[in-house]
Amino acid sequence: MDISKWFVTYPVGVDDTSLNPERITVLEEILVKNYGLQVSLVSMERLKSRKNIVVHLKMSHNKTPSFDLVAKMFVVDRFDIELQMLKSSWENSITVPRVIDARAGVILMDFIPGEPLVDILNQTFNTSLIELLAQWYHKFHSVHGMIKGDPRLRNFIHQNGRIYGVDYEETRPGPWILDMGGIAASLLDTNPIFDIRKRRMCWTLLETYLTLIGEKKTPEIETAFNKTVADTLKQTAIWRKDDRIMSLSESVRENGIPLE
Repeated sequence: MDISKWFVTYPVGVDDTSLNPERITVLEEILVKNYGLQVSLVSMERLKSRKNIVVHLKMSHNKTPSFDLVAKMFVVDRFDIELQMLKSSWENSITVPRVIDARAGVILMDFIPGEPLVDILNQTFNTSLIELLAQWYHKFHSVHGMIKGDPRLRNFIHQNGRIYGVDYEETRPGPWILDMGGIAASLLDTNPIFDIRKRRMCWTLLETYLTLIGEKKTPEIETAFNKTVADTLKQTAIWRKDDRIMSLSESVRENGIPLE
């Protein structure tokens, strides 16, 4: 099968750290174990991931139709927490990819066909999807007692009216507002940046979540929300080296997220 030959250059993750070549061998062994010696790789596409190596695999087995899988090969040492969150979430009916097999820094999962949530929201400004996202987060927080972390809208896929979450290596203890403010920042920093319709969706996200946990929006919560959004925007600006996002962070910190 030799998956390594499908990479144009040898894969690297965070800080240009090369993937341990044993991870590719493990993935090949997992595929053979689950699908037999006749399984073959038809195509491979590397998916967006800053820290680890995530690939979309199209597989073939004998004369059966091709099928799709996702494999995550870890460069950073967060394999255990991701695997735990995926399995526990699946067992508690949280919409996540099903784990097919995993070991030694490699997770093989179902491929979720659908559209990135960020793309849909940037095109449709669909408030009902924001409410659905708040519900997803509420269930995740309730089940795990932790935040998901890595609050980027690209970590969610929309399929047939359901939202699936991916990437759990940043899951950790923390206050819910870090996830809500982080996701709001991710909404604001993608084109069209700071659009009035997206600003309204930020407040819909917060208000829907507060309703689910039985709380009311208070000045203290608004202040904490705005601060979290500003902090996340600042981190994004530094990572992207984007002065426009940095200015947006400063504006939110000083003036909040205006609805006009």
